[in-house]
Amino acid sequence: MTKKNNYDDRRRTAATALRSLGLILNQKGICADISPLSSAADQCAKQASHERDSWGYNIANLVFRLDTPRGTLPQKTSNFRIELNLSLIGRFDADIDDQFAELEINVEKYANTANGVELKAAWHFDRHIIDKAKSTPHVTDDIHPLYHFQYGGSRMSQLGSQLGATLLLDPPRLMHPPMDGLLAIDFVLANYAGMSWKLLRQDPRYERLITPQFESIWKPYFDSIAGSWSTPRKNSSAFLCPFV
Repeated sequence: MTKKNNYDDRRRTAATALRSLGLILNQKGICADISPLSSAADQCAKQASHERDSWGYNIANLVFRLDTPRGTLPQKTSNFRIELNLSLIGRFDADIDDQFAELEINVEKYANTANGVELKAAWHFDRHIIDKAKSTPHVTDDIHPLYHFQYGGSRMSQLGSQLGATLLLDPPRLMHPPMDGLLAIDFVLANYAGMSWKLLRQDPRYERLITPQFESIWKPYFDSIAGSWSTPRKNSSAFLCPFV
């Protein structure tokens, strides 16, 4: 099999997984509109959308309708929902511990008060802009792990004066393994869907989609982090974990 055909097969496999996950989420009543996943699958399957040795897709406005999580403040809210936006470009021939050229995920949470005011919270995840060959990351004054989560970000600052008494700061940036669309969806459900997520994890169809992604994306990441304590230290670990 030629390298091109192998790449095409991997794109098609990723596209099929997105469509299959969409059907499961729809059947379970978690996502009523799965067209964002169908669109992402179409993007992924089309080689013309990407460079020859890469793959990618956007998930735009995938909405999860979930029960309001326990511990939510203010307590009397309704219509809790989560909106997921994701954009990624993966590289087939990249270092296995840094497989993405671009990766950005936004998890926005909404609810309404009794008098109809819409409340919002947001988390932002991305891959820091960095040239590993030149060791020249985008310059910041604070520590910047290559892959990181951050509360708020631009999705909250857009609210402007509506923030009221809320204080939002730029850091900290919290280290977290990279995620493709499947793992990002599992992350949302694991943190906000409670029993629905536990039942999904018992569904063999769901497990067959999610488990291989941990093996192919998270395992190399954590192996490289462990390299921070090896002698000599792995070069990639300095970007993934700049703390040590």
